[in-house]
Amino acid sequence: MRKTLTELAETEIINLSYTPRSVFNPNDPTSKILAYFKDTGHYEAVASDGANTGLITVRDLLGVENPERTNIKSVWHKIGATDVHYTVLQAIEALVDNNVRALPLVENGEITGIISQVDLLRELTEVNELGQIKAKDLMRTPVITIDSKIGNDRARSLMLDKKISHIPVTTDEKLKGIVTAEILVQIFIVPASRMTTGHLTGRMAPKFSGQVSGVMDTQPLMLGLEANALEVAREMTRMSKSACLIVDERDRVHGIITPWELLQPIYDLRGKAELPVYIVGLTADEDWFDAAVAENKIRRVVERAQNMRPYLHEVRVQIERQNIGGNRTRYEVRAHIYTKLGGETIHVKQEGWDLLEVFDDLTQALDQILRDEKQEHEKKARHGRQRKPNPNFNPKPV
Repeated sequence: MRKTLTELAETEIINLSYTPRSVFNPNDPTSKILAYFKDTGHYEAVASDGANTGLITVRDLLGVENPERTNIKSVWHKIGATDVHYTVLQAIEALVDNNVRALPLVENGEITGIISQVDLLRELTEVNELGQIKAKDLMRTPVITIDSKIGNDRARSLMLDKKISHIPVTTDEKLKGIVTAEILVQIFIVPASRMTTGHLTGRMAPKFSGQVSGVMDTQPLMLGLEANALEVAREMTRMSKSACLIVDERDRVHGIITPWELLQPIYDLRGKAELPVYIVGLTADEDWFDAAVAENKIRRVVERAQNMRPYLHEVRVQIERQNIGGNRTRYEVRAHIYTKLGGETIHVKQEGWDLLEVFDDLTQALDQILRDEKQEHEKKARHGRQRKPNPNFNPKPV
């Protein structure tokens, strides 16, 4: 039995993964994935055309209107291959970097397995050290909940908009059940007709009709505020639940824990970079995973640049949001890189509707700025001219 988080973090994932029953082609219809999920009980599937590899999850299928006519590559997450000899810590870092819940494993050019958050959760049940961590210190809070009389179409919209897969269902603030992406996909997207692995016919029922009270899981996993992380991991595994709700004595929801929250203590074991990166403005609606993805995107760019530009001193990122009609949120993200060159600061700004896509654009812009600075410094070294870096080079100037 693994006693510590460090021992698990250093374990190679080769023996922790499972072998996928099927590897799909990106041009296959998503109906094949639906049948696969139904037959296997898995939450993710892998697709590859030899040159590109990607992952498809249950939640990715929530927005599919016609499974027969929607191909896999229109909804997949295209990611790189993961070496079978990665450690658990390296795998978690790769999961965060790619913003996915599982990774395909490749050996000698062949996809040999998948390592998922569920596989890692199972390993956590053997780590006694988790018993020293309070569940309430890991839980995501506040939790988005939905009244039992609200329609399933509203639940689906919330999941797609907020990028969540679990919504507790309440009546007068008291927990009554939970609706998940898996439930909605199985009831409304998977047709009622006979299914066989590899093929599925039919289309989604119109508008996700009915109330969440009619489809919710009425026996969700819930533990009290005094629970520890080991209890959560073991109960989630024992009951085959993908989330645990932390409630008080009146069954009011205080937080939610998924496998991602339980993986956070291992992720926190990674080495910290010397260059400080501060992100201000992430709210409770963005969980630690989104925060980690955002920080990693920024950190990778500035650390790579720091090798050639040791004068970089500190990075600060400010997130601002504006609600424009309905539940849509528009993000504006500003990055400021402070240097040791007489107080000079590099600025960049990006904006958009999806926070992680905005960070992608932001890091690309930062990378271009720092590359431009490198060329300026190389010119200065060659010609002996004193030229300042151009901190205002930016496709979207601040």
